[in-house]
Amino acid sequence: MSTAGLINRYVWFVTTIYNRGPISLEEIQHRFESHFGRGEELSERQFHRYTDAVEELFDIEIKYSRSQRGYVVADREGIDNMGMRKWLIQTFSVNNILHESQELKNRILLENVPSGQQHLTTIVDAMREGVALSMTYHSFHREEPSTFEVEPYCVKLFEQRWYMLGKSEGYDELRLYALDRIRALEPIERKFKLPKSFDAEKFFADYYGIIIGDEEFDVGPVALKVDSWQSKYLRTLPLHHTQVEVERNEEFSIFEYCLCPSFDFRQKLLSMGAAVEVLAPKALREEIDINACDMASLYHDHFNSPKYKFKVYKE
Repeated sequence: MSTAGLINRYVWFVTTIYNRGPISLEEIQHRFESHFGRGEELSERQFHRYTDAVEELFDIEIKYSRSQRGYVVADREGIDNMGMRKWLIQTFSVNNILHESQELKNRILLENVPSGQQHLTTIVDAMREGVALSMTYHSFHREEPSTFEVEPYCVKLFEQRWYMLGKSEGYDELRLYALDRIRALEPIERKFKLPKSFDAEKFFADYYGIIIGDEEFDVGPVALKVDSWQSKYLRTLPLHHTQVEVERNEEFSIFEYCLCPSFDFRQKLLSMGAAVEVLAPKALREEIDINACDMASLYHDHFNSPKYKFKVYKE
């Protein structure tokens, strides 16, 4: 069997136990035959080979739980709290589904993430080997691209764009670079050591997205009043890991957070329009109010200006 075929089976194996566990060996064998076709069997010996392969490939241990009387993914809570391993499981699982559903390829629509196709592998390899990169980068704030050395600390995916956090020459603080603005990238011989104190997850923990630090706001409590319909979306996909729903009724819910309401968080609030009202802090409420008034003024001024003529369409 090809390597790709084996990996597909490993992915099916770990996602089945992850989603269905605790599950007996007999049930796994039955599902294996049902999924891969009649005549396909998973012997006990193969089962143990698969568990070894999954641990080596994904760093995920599968064990038998006597109390639950079935096989489970060990440290399930830890995996759920660790974005990387959970993301790997989900990504491979989706890839496996797509691979097995070629006849439906025109009916399965995905978001395009162009920035991950060209430079992500180079950055991850440099992170693994601990080498710096020579990067030519064209910032939106500069007319021309510039070339400099950067030490890659971590990568982060946010709203269809990949970003690299790194330490670059000439700056004491860590800086963020969007991969779709990189014009050239190659590893150099210079080695670097990631500080032992650096924790990527903690680095971004107080922020909504990728913008870190804010001259206007500090980390603190934020309260939002959200209408009943939009609240459904926030319950299923929280804005931030600190989100807590402290009040709920038929008309609205109140969600509280502890974060720094930096620019991308404020943009997110504005994108939800009148469905969200900022209750606290006062400074954030006032800024959103100013932005909302500016938006309303923009549309009002354009509508009343003779320069803009709108067609009226009749049904």
